[in-house]
Amino acid sequence: MKAFLVRSGKKTGKNLIQPLTLVEFESSIRENLQLQSLKNLRISHALHHIHFDPVKSAMVMFLDELLYKTIPDDYINDHLFKFLNDGIVLLDDALDARNFHIWFMLEISRYYGFYPTYKAGQESKCLDIPSGWFLEKESSNPHVIGGETAKALFDMMDQEWPQVQNMSLHSSLRRSLLQSMVDYIRFHLESLREIKSIQVLHEVFHE
Repeated sequence: MKAFLVRSGKKTGKNLIQPLTLVEFESSIRENLQLQSLKNLRISHALHHIHFDPVKSAMVMFLDELLYKTIPDDYINDHLFKFLNDGIVLLDDALDARNFHIWFMLEISRYYGFYPTYKAGQESKCLDIPSGWFLEKESSNPHVIGGETAKALFDMMDQEWPQVQNMSLHSSLRRSLLQSMVDYIRFHLESLREIKSIQVLHEVFHE
């Protein structure tokens, strides 16, 4: 994670500096500078739908804020970078993107080191947030995700995006999944502050 100064102009183009645009550039990193300079900024993979589709645009706004508030400065993780790069392309190509942010948050917890755990063949009743374990019995612990929300999360475990894209989730369940995953990530990353763009998703989805 680095901060760069982009001098906007005709050669730069507005589409090059929109949230989560996939770009390439050249830079000589100077560790004593907060804002690095760059040159030869260019698109590395053209996005055809994200910035023109209201649902995908709202989702990108949310994911951009989530990543900004959870990835530390100077953090390096090649596997996370590949997931983010590939995930943005998946979102751009998705025929139905309404479940994408839920799947994305679940998957990103894998790269942050607290992907939920379960036993093979078990039937889950709830997700214990502190331990990250799916439990087979209901719990009175206040830090749990239970009911239909826990079952939907359990069904998403270790699934690729095409399978999650085809899951039928009603609006109230999707809203509960969104808040539950934010709570789950916030518990494990205490630095995560309020995510203001959640409200945008609610308005776009009418949820």
